[in-house]
Formats: sequence, structure tokens, C-alpha cells
Amino acid sequence: MKILKLDKDLIVKLIITIILMATSSYQYAIDDYLSIKQRVEKAIAVDTSWLGPISGPLIASDKQLVFVASDLRNDGVNSVVKGMTESLQNLNWSLHLLDGKGSKIRQSAALNRAILLKPDGIILGGIDAKFHAETIKTAQEFGIKVIGWHAANAAGSAPELGLFTNITTDAKEVGDIAASYAIVDSDKKAQVVIFTDSNYSIAMKKANSMAARIASCASCRVLSIEDIPLDNIAAQMPTVIARLLNQYPNQITHFLVINDLYIDFAIPSLISSGVTIDNLPKNISAGDGSHEAYRRIRGGKHQLATVPEPLFLQGWQIIDEFNRAFQDQSNSGFLAPVHLITRNNLNNIVLKMGVYDPDNQYRNAYRKIWQ
Repeated sequence: MKILKLDKDLIVKLIITIILMATSSYQYAIDDYLSIKQRVEKAIAVDTSWLGPISGPLIASDKQLVFVASDLRNDGVNSVVKGMTESLQNLNWSLHLLDGKGSKIRQSAALNRAILLKPDGIILGGIDAKFHAETIKTAQEFGIKVIGWHAANAAGSAPELGLFTNITTDAKEVGDIAASYAIVDSDKKAQVVIFTDSNYSIAMKKANSMAARIASCASCRVLSIEDIPLDNIAAQMPTVIARLLNQYPNQITHFLVINDLYIDFAIPSLISSGVTIDNLPKNISAGDGSHEAYRRIRGGKHQLATVPEPLFLQGWQIIDEFNRAFQDQSNSGFLAPVHLITRNNLNNIVLKMGVYDPDNQYRNAYRKIWQ
């Protein structure tokens, strides 16, 4: 039997072609450069206005929740848990944590264990609801309310997935603003490599959006799209970085990644590559906004920007949404606006425990509703 061997360059071209074809719903007009700059400037601006709910039911009594985490090593997942824990102070609700440790098999086992605990509610913390649809149905049969955080592509109600609501920022907008910043930073000459994880639909939505935005810039180019599972970054990244720097010498202007973790493990290989700092790719993350990301941005080395989520706020929102679910009310419909953090605005935003924490009085707003 004859085995056909495909050239690596051909494989990369095929991957790029497929992902760009898959972004038909993401197609952008060839935007005026000024409008791209204006969107970037708006995302960088600091906004202290509370745009979330101002009314809702009083807090329910004596509820038990189980948070099933995709991977508790992820700063984003951890910070959402901290936000929930903070919001539960002085409430007679309990919270139990189960760790999926970065693999779908372990996540599935943790979700099944959560159901056996017979809680009032389960949170899917970064776990793809579609992949676990049958298990979620079982939870519903037991009368358990299920809320997702990064569990689906879009924010809001997802009854077809068994979710009362899914809490996330707009993945398409997050990917778009990250890629837009690369276009602005390069003065319309961005030559990018995109890193994603096809195991997660929300990651692919970000990657598709980034690819489509770069494609809308006539003088920009997507050089490669690298599909590296989040739980295998440490093992694969050194080899991938070496290959990319060899394949595109002094060509890559930016790495666009769906999570700050990719940058964590890219840095050692970039530093040891022998390429001068001026010729190394700049890193922009359409991710959660990790402690290390802020440190790198503040230092002005190895990371240009991140698109964080208000993780503590989202933890509070999860509790508010459960309170609505337990009392047969609709979800709040709140979607946090996208924000871009760079070295220029880092000192003007609120960082609590190294997490982007908007100064919009959301804690008081939720307490006022519950009381």
C-alpha cells in the first residue's frame, strides 16, 4: 500500500484555508484603518459604569453548588472560583470544587461525580457543554440547574445544551480586538501565527475571529494556525516555536493566542532561540488575563497585550444567575464589555490579586439586588 506523505508547508496552507473557509459567519468588510484604531482605543479606555442588572429576586436560602473545573491550574478558572467564594460570604450557600485537570476524560469523571453529590446547581468551569450533553441531561433529570462559564460559544441562555445560561465575554469580539491590535501595532503589516485548541469550541471561535480580522487587512497575513491542546502546551511548545522561527525567519510580527498559557511556555524557547529581542514575535492574548501576563506587559517584554475577562465579576454573576434559576426567573442577559490591557493603561485599571477587576461597583449592585 502506497502512503501519501504531505509536505509540511502544504499541510499548513490547508489548515489556514479550512479555518478561513469556516469563518464565513465572521467575514468582515475591508475596514477603514481609522475605524480599526477607534475600536482598539475604545477597548483600551477605562470604563467605570455599571452596565449589569439592577433588579432581581431576593437571595434564595440554603443552596449547594458544585464547580467542575476544566483545570484548576488555569488562572482564569481559579479566579472565577475566588469571585464566587467572595460573593458567598454571609450567604448560607456552599461550594464544592472538582478538578477536571485539563483532559476530557477527567472532566467527564468529575461531572459524573458532581451529579452523585446531588447539589442544587453545577457550574461547568471552562468545560465544553456540547461534548458532555448526555451527562448534562442526566443532571437535569435530577432537577440540578446547570450554568456554564466558557462552556459554549455564546453568552446567554442555551437550553439546547442544558444550560440555564453561559457566562463569557463575546469570543468573536475578543478575538477580533486582539487581531485588530496586531494590525494597529504593526501599522497594517501584521504577519501572525495563531495558537488555538480545537478541543474547545470557544477557542476555535476566537481563532476563527482572529484569522478573519487579519484576512480583512490586505497587507497582513496569517502565516500559520497551530492547534495545540491546552494540556499539552508544555510538551509541544518548544518544538513548535523552533519550527516556526526556522520556517519564517524574521517574518512573524505577532503570536495571537487564545489563552495566556501559550505565552507562558513560548517565552523560554523564544529567549533561547538566539533571535534578538527586536526580531522576536510580539505576543497578544485573547485570553483570561493571568498574573504572569500582567507582569510581562508591565515589564514591556514578551507580551504586548491581553484581552482579560472580569473574572471576579463573573464569579458574582454566576451566583446571581443561579439565584434567578432557583426561583424560575429568566437569566439577566448581562454580557461584560470587551477590554484590552496594554502597558499604557495597565496602571489605570483595578487589579485585585492580579486579576482585572473593573471599578464599576458590581459588588454593591449585586448585594443590593439580593438583599
